[in-house]
Amino acid sequence: MLRPKSLTITGTNLNTTCETTTVSDPNQRASNTENLEFATATECGQRAYNDDAVAIYRATGNERRYRGSMAAIADGVGSAEAGGAAARAAISGFISDYYSTPDTWSVKQAAARVLHALNGWLYRQSGGADEVQRGWLTTFSAVVLKGATAHLIHIGDSRIYRLRAGKLECLTRDHSRSLGPGRTFLSRALGMDAHIEVDYRQEPLESGDLFCVTTDGIHDFLPAAQFTEILNAQGVDAAEALIAAALDNGSTDNLSLALCRVNVLEALEADDLMLATGDLPFPPPLQPGNKIDGYEVLQELHASSRSYLYLVRDLESDELRALKAPSENFTDDPAYIEQFIAEEWTGRRLEHPAIVKIFPPRKARKFLYHVMEYVDGQNLRQWMQLNPEPPLDQVRNLVQQLVSALRRLQRLEIVHGDLKPENIMVDSSGRLKLIDLGGANAAGLQELLRYQDSAPPGSKNYCAPEYFMGDAASHRSDIFSLGVIAYEMLTGHYPYKERFGSSHYHLKSYANMRYLGASQRREDLPEWIDGALRRACAPDPRNRYPALSEFVHDLNTPNKKFINREKPPLMERNPLLFWQVVAALAILSHLLYFL
Repeated sequence: MLRPKSLTITGTNLNTTCETTTVSDPNQRASNTENLEFATATECGQRAYNDDAVAIYRATGNERRYRGSMAAIADGVGSAEAGGAAARAAISGFISDYYSTPDTWSVKQAAARVLHALNGWLYRQSGGADEVQRGWLTTFSAVVLKGATAHLIHIGDSRIYRLRAGKLECLTRDHSRSLGPGRTFLSRALGMDAHIEVDYRQEPLESGDLFCVTTDGIHDFLPAAQFTEILNAQGVDAAEALIAAALDNGSTDNLSLALCRVNVLEALEADDLMLATGDLPFPPPLQPGNKIDGYEVLQELHASSRSYLYLVRDLESDELRALKAPSENFTDDPAYIEQFIAEEWTGRRLEHPAIVKIFPPRKARKFLYHVMEYVDGQNLRQWMQLNPEPPLDQVRNLVQQLVSALRRLQRLEIVHGDLKPENIMVDSSGRLKLIDLGGANAAGLQELLRYQDSAPPGSKNYCAPEYFMGDAASHRSDIFSLGVIAYEMLTGHYPYKERFGSSHYHLKSYANMRYLGASQRREDLPEWIDGALRRACAPDPRNRYPALSEFVHDLNTPNKKFINREKPPLMERNPLLFWQVVAALAILSHLLYFL
């Protein structure tokens, strides 16, 4: 729903203010904080109807932290019957839905998802018509100010300008084509097609930046020199002067704009969890019988150079829990501390039966740690050691459970990054649960973290090769790890020989990795199963499955592409035999020479 205290949407249809909250004057000037100032203005001009809509949203608290403040504008296509309605629906719908998206989503992901849904609704409103005259069509341009970054979202021929150090720059490009003098054709707009392409870019902010979002009724009738002069002279108070100048220059269209001035550059603001736990001391190594914040330590479950895991009893509920504490090796490492807290932040936003539950603290914590549900069972590594060459159906079931958990992560735009058997528990009933989120990457949180770790998050035998190539990780990176785990469950081996020694940190090409066919490891595996595994853990992410569902389908149903297909080269299928043949041929050629 809309937030009337923070949201201002203006746009007039004759004498009626459209989609307004408490706005009586369409020309608005408002200050969010000392850091940002906003202003909006809109006029019908020479037209009887105003098909523009303009809005500002002054976010506070977590909304400002994860979504930022916003200035947005939409220009309904005048030749379309419902252009004005489309513009107002786009503005109100975008702001309402954008600020309702999960914290884990990045600005780009949140905007793309919302605009895709809005575009589909507008397209259906016009019956999917190809005729512009019948469509609910509108341009849309918005600037989202979050921390020290401006996020620009744009489709159509509205524009986003930035005045910096006295110079005016247009940061968007028009999606229109010229049909001759004074005539243009809009090539992209919301509601025009079932599928849309929206421009997105990021720009670093500087103190003093002035952003101006305009419809073509203004910028088409203002020479750059005059535009710049007015903004330099009046700054965020220039709204009325810009409209007046465009009208004096002969504007025949509706005229709307939003202005935002960055007075003070905002530092990245940590989450409440970060603020509450960032300065807590590390707990000392714990022994059975120790008590910490209402938990009694029963035994140590795991210890490594990075963390400790203890089995504890909640003294209030008498429930068994697992308590994870940071290692004292990192007391002076702020990046490690931030990542440790991020694991709890991520886990508390996940609710899924195949993902370990992280509980909020019941009392004010005196030390840095987090508490998880305790899973009684064995990890997948131990399960594989006890179940060599398990039945194919059993592996399918386990893979399906992992896929279910990964789908939940994907919906929240989280890449796990560290899938491996040691991070997966199997309980007595055969149910799986992901127990470690230390390498998980939530895009929305990453935009706020002060320290970005470029090192691969996972184990060298399971981590996708793009981490070592310097390429961006994605959900296909988790599909690679899933494919390696499935391969190993079926064969007891990795699909690549010594994939990542120290030299692989300098891997130059995906082609250097050679897949070892699963059927060579286990003769009873069908050819099409091997094909599915090969594609899941393809070195180049572009050659992997784009969706988890496709991998699951190919593990359960023979894919004709993998049956009786052309066999890969002998060197790839059996490198040892290849070199034995080469050596034999070399010896034979020498013998023939001497004979």
